Amino acid sequence: MLIAALLSMLALASGNAADYDLPCLYADKETGGMLERADHCARAAGDSVEFQPQALERMDFEGDGLSPVFTNRSWHWVRPDGRAVAVVTFDNGADDFEDGLARGPWAGGMAYFDKQLNRVLATPYDWGDRFSGGLAAVCKGCRAMRTPDGEHSYLAGGEWGAIDRQGRLALPLRPDAASLQREIEARR
Repeated sequence: MLIAALLSMLALASGNAADYDLPCLYADKETGGMLERADHCARAAGDSVEFQPQALERMDFEGDGLSPVFTNRSWHWVRPDGRAVAVVTFDNGADDFEDGLARGPWAGGMAYFDKQLNRVLATPYDWGDRFSGGLAAVCKGCRAMRTPDGEHSYLAGGEWGAIDRQGRLALPLRPDAASLQREIEARR
């Protein structure tokens, strides 16, 4: 087993380096899902990434059949067949699926993906919170601000509202995020 792991690591580190120019952090099945680094394990493919076959073989696909991978400056959820979607970074990892959906960017704003990595909802909003109780807070025109220590960020400005799972505005946009949160909690 150790020899097979070493050969697999050598395959990732060599060959096709020009084709697969992106390094990755991936959950390795040989180490029980611990994050491992591999050079040359992915390449940009349009608005997604494509993984070297040897890298896919090493990934730990959890109970839901997905593996978290950090590459090309963002977290992705990846299926065993190599299909991947970029998702929001949450708690230093890939966004968790909440109410069956994970959040990620798309060309027009924020999108929500199911566990098969299908985009099931595409919104025009700059940010979208997780769905809970059928609602998700969204903002238009907000921007990320760094905390003084630079480790975390928060959203400021813009207009805030809430959408339902069909993407319809369930609570109107307003400049006050705090009053929106109170109204969302009251509706849940």
